Amino acid sequence: MERRLKPADGRPAPLWFPPVVLGVALVSSTIFLSIGISVSHFSGPTTLSRLTPFLLVMDEIGLWIFFVGGAFFAARSYWHRSFFELIGWHFRPLIDVPVGIVAGVVSQLVIVPVLYLPFEAINPSLSKSLSKPAQSFVGIGHGGGLAVVAFVLVIGAPVCEEIFFRGLTLSVLRDRLGNVTPVVRVALSILGSALLFALAHFEPLQFLGLLAVGCVLAGLMWWTRRLGTTIVAHATFNLVALVALVRIH
Repeated sequence: MERRLKPADGRPAPLWFPPVVLGVALVSSTIFLSIGISVSHFSGPTTLSRLTPFLLVMDEIGLWIFFVGGAFFAARSYWHRSFFELIGWHFRPLIDVPVGIVAGVVSQLVIVPVLYLPFEAINPSLSKSLSKPAQSFVGIGHGGGLAVVAFVLVIGAPVCEEIFFRGLTLSVLRDRLGNVTPVVRVALSILGSALLFALAHFEPLQFLGLLAVGCVLAGLMWWTRRLGTTIVAHATFNLVALVALVRIH
């Protein structure tokens, strides 16, 4: 049975709200990165592999401010709910930790590899291309910055991205699609939030895998109605990749 929140005095945020917040967050990220470059006197191309840990943090802070701030604004201005109630900020360790760990490990080691098997049969070198973004993150960690990279990938990104994509975006779709049948509502809400999640990473080769992971995380959120499980799953997914790449390096 579909779980519902108690009625609110306001109305859901419009469907255009999450994409607009994402766009503003991306602009903010660019601005923060530019400030970091100016402060640190960094020179040369700002590709991911060349960023310093400081610049990585500046880049991510620009995103996180609006991911969290957008959800807070929507909760207070549209739904008239508390921020924590809207995004499902609840945590049940005995359930969320084991379920999240299993979901993260299975997504990273089973679901994503299986999705790309047909493509790797055509292009055996595809796996190297798929791992390049993650390898770039590990490259940032050289010279003592691994702790910063680990914080970004395993703590900062999972928390802030889950607040935005599964807390805010999924809530918008869920509440705005209230006039369709329950099955269609679930499918469109999960797929829509996962699509925005995949598009936000700007990684064409990894798009299919990101879409699948987004669906898994959105499905967990729909089932539990809280972020605890999805944050653990997201953190585990990133941690497995990080550990594997660090061992290779």
